Amino acid sequence: MVMISAIILSGGNARRMGGEKPFRKLNNNYLIENVANVLIEMNIPFTIVFKHLNNLYYEDIKKQHYMFKKYHQTITWDIINDKGPIVGILSGMRILDTEWIITLPCDMPLINKSSINNLLNYIPIADSEKYDCIIPKHKNGYIEPLFSIYKKSSIKILTELVKKIIIEENKSLPIRRFIDELNPLYIPVDEIDPTKKTFVNVNTQDDLKTIKYKNKEKNYLNKK
Repeated sequence: MVMISAIILSGGNARRMGGEKPFRKLNNNYLIENVANVLIEMNIPFTIVFKHLNNLYYEDIKKQHYMFKKYHQTITWDIINDKGPIVGILSGMRILDTEWIITLPCDMPLINKSSINNLLNYIPIADSEKYDCIIPKHKNGYIEPLFSIYKKSSIKILTELVKKIIIEENKSLPIRRFIDELNPLYIPVDEIDPTKKTFVNVNTQDDLKTIKYKNKEKNYLNKK
């Protein structure tokens, strides 16, 4: 069995972006391609989790088919509509069979091999000390749960949380609820990426313009 596989989280409605976040263009690629290209280069198999099928239009299907043809990796969809990243992670986990699964959001276009490898290097410690997940943490206490590694066995807890969303008809549950049920290994973000560029995400059109500007003026994307 391969020890690690990945989930690229590409669901959600991206309301602040005006929709369709995975397929916004940056550096001549779709945002999602910047992440997928790194995984391909590292030979890490992955699945892409897109938004629920009820929200798909013809153009969405065309672009998702493009991703499937280009990368020959599995794609899937949120099993429940618009319920947050907890559902996205479960939707991806259920079709992967590796012991550890790294989650990567499609809106962190500065993710690179170095930052992923630095996170993967903590798997032996997590294994030996019985941790369930590996989470980067900032000095102010803020965590990066979507750029993290989870043990496949945590799917049992995740499934129960999603059942709770369904039964109680909650809009969503914060991913922190999932982590609170686990035994997390927290890693200072400086150990993952001292520049912290990895953790820059794109939520709005202005965010996208800012990264494009920095890329043009300072070759921002190519500095590792």
